[in-house]
Amino acid sequence: MNLNHQLVQKQTQKLVMTQDLRQSIELLPLSTLELADRISAELVENPMLEEEPGSERSKSPELYSVDDLKRKEKNDFLKNSDQGWQDSFSLDKPQYRGTDASDRNQKYIESSPNAQSLSDHLLWQLRISSLKGKEMEIAEILISMLDDRGFISQTQAELATEIGVSAKIIKKVLEQIHQLDPLGIGAGSIQETLYIQAKILKPEDKNLHDLILNYLKDLEKLDYKGISKKMGLPVEAIEAMAAEIKKLEPFPATLYTPQKPDYIVPDVIIREIEGEFSILLNDEWLPKLKINKEYKGMLKKGAGAKDSDKEYISTKLNSAEWLIRSVNQRRQTLYRVVSAIIELQTEFFRKGVRFLKPLTLKDIAERLDLHESTVSRITSNKYVQTSWGILELKWFFSSGLKSKSSEGGMESSKTIHDIIRNLVKEEDPENPLSDQDIVEKIESKGIEIARRTVAKYRKILKILPSNQRKKVKSLEAR
Repeated sequence: MNLNHQLVQKQTQKLVMTQDLRQSIELLPLSTLELADRISAELVENPMLEEEPGSERSKSPELYSVDDLKRKEKNDFLKNSDQGWQDSFSLDKPQYRGTDASDRNQKYIESSPNAQSLSDHLLWQLRISSLKGKEMEIAEILISMLDDRGFISQTQAELATEIGVSAKIIKKVLEQIHQLDPLGIGAGSIQETLYIQAKILKPEDKNLHDLILNYLKDLEKLDYKGISKKMGLPVEAIEAMAAEIKKLEPFPATLYTPQKPDYIVPDVIIREIEGEFSILLNDEWLPKLKINKEYKGMLKKGAGAKDSDKEYISTKLNSAEWLIRSVNQRRQTLYRVVSAIIELQTEFFRKGVRFLKPLTLKDIAERLDLHESTVSRITSNKYVQTSWGILELKWFFSSGLKSKSSEGGMESSKTIHDIIRNLVKEEDPENPLSDQDIVEKIESKGIEIARRTVAKYRKILKILPSNQRKKVKSLEAR
């Protein structure tokens, strides 16, 4: 075996990512608002950058509330018919609708009159309660410990140790707080707050109290028959109690914890004018950048300047030129990608979701001779305003299913989602559609689909199985 050291020359090819390329890639996934922040930061830090005269930075962009795009839904047997109730309060369902935001002043939109806070509302009630002195001080501390849902996560023993009083006093004060408006405030969990509300509103209904304390997990599964056997009560009685629980509030603080809505700016606006689609990149309000001529002239002259100063100015000049170049390149790439999407999804822009076609990042990348990762980055965190509402740019990309009726022989999964949603919406509440029924109705439209695919899409749409939908509808009818 030869273990001698040798010097050998060989040629290899590898991709070396320059600093300019790396920074250019970093700009691609930024939304217009994020890009504005990035430019503002560079204007502060880089003396070589300055705004062009007449740049309309004071003009605020058109704002749309994210709450209008993503509305919280409580989809359970307590609130509606789409999913299990315990998880529903943390799930968002996208609703791609814009609002009539006529005011362009962001500060005006973000400012709103301050409603009475939950703590103020509770303290006002406590001042006319029977609590006095030390107990009142403890109540104020406990109220300050409420989370956004209206719960106190610590146990009574933990609270007693933390505050330095007896557990008996903590229990007395908490019981007083529980009876304030909203009822059940200060509980430790959803189950406890429902139990407290039921005891106050239905003090004589011991079966209802028992159901909440011992069978809430079964109730989440809508297992009325199982609960009926365990409790020794008719199924009709269980359904009636479930309807009563539906009227209670799982999160007591909901009405008193208003959150300031977030806003988005559509990065692209698409309008159809006389049969042709126009693309407006909604970035005219961004500052227009240019290089500071005075500093650039100092670098060219070089007279009397220290080497360290020259190096600093040169570095900042390169950074400024890169930013201007990268912003323009991002703009061109975004325009090209949106143009390609319009060409491939023309029927959608004219007729709606039913005509959306399957589309992948690879389709756009090959069409524009770009790398697939570039298309992925430029479509991230971007929104487009269309005649059908404001949509995330990524929304246009979806897989497809074979279809005899669709041009190209494929139907977008987004279209299938829309069909399933409408079928369930229009079904007979007394005889809801099974997954197999949905399969048959979709296949009647010439679209090939398996039952497991329907079940998968139904779960994505947060739609319950048919047997549970029927139970939920019967509760809502009470």
